[in-house]
Amino acid sequence: MFSLWLGAYNQGLAYAGLALGVYLTLRVLNFADITVDGSFALGGGMAAVLITNNINPAFALIAAVLSGALAGCVTALIHTRLGVNDLFAGILTSTGLYSITLRLMDRSNIPLIGLDFGLDSDADWALALSLVVLGLIALLALLLATDLGLALRALGNNPTMARANGVSGAKGLTIGIALANGLVALAGGLVAFYQGFADVTMGLGSLILGLGAVIVGESICRPRTIPMALAAVVLGSILFRLMIAIALQLGLEPVDLKLITALLLLGALTLGRLRLPGLADGGRRL
Repeated sequence: MFSLWLGAYNQGLAYAGLALGVYLTLRVLNFADITVDGSFALGGGMAAVLITNNINPAFALIAAVLSGALAGCVTALIHTRLGVNDLFAGILTSTGLYSITLRLMDRSNIPLIGLDFGLDSDADWALALSLVVLGLIALLALLLATDLGLALRALGNNPTMARANGVSGAKGLTIGIALANGLVALAGGLVAFYQGFADVTMGLGSLILGLGAVIVGESICRPRTIPMALAAVVLGSILFRLMIAIALQLGLEPVDLKLITALLLLGALTLGRLRLPGLADGGRRL
């Protein structure tokens, strides 16, 4: 049973970047971004290609972050410069990223089993992933407390007022969406390293996973500040993975994983409609 908890904890931390990225776009920027489905797989593919070519894992993850940020910039430019709806802009980018990721990987799947990451056990992974996620929370909390962070939050809360105070909507959205997709791509790389392979379809349903983590975390923690909200999102990611692991442990087939995920998210949304703390205002923007 302990291995189940530890495995869910590690997976939740590996997916934490995805949850934080979704939080930035949906809660901070109020932008429905489907790019995450493509940038997650792109990050995993980028990291896998580089690590199999003897590139240091840290540099491979940095490259994954940059590739995801670039994907986010494309979505932002399609939306701000071409006037395409945010939803469709994300769909266009995510669709194109499938082919780009497949070209990058040159095959549909890259195995990473047997590569040495210097982490020999789940306990080692738990420590390493905990340090990475704590660092992400601290950096994001600091960023969102700066003038830039306040400008991004203003854009999400009241774009008209933000522009009236000299905040550039186009630049703000581009920076925010790029940052969010960089985090998502980082999660893709970490998940590929942890599970031992990268697959071109690994990003399918990523938005749902991230949204589920955000909703579960907000429902339980009732965050009142930015650091608390970020920590709640990470906790939601861990709990969401734990719920999936328990469902599989009870005998449900792995092929039903997407159905389980959808039902769990539906349950979380239903609880939110019952005015559980954290969702009573339909999603508090901090």
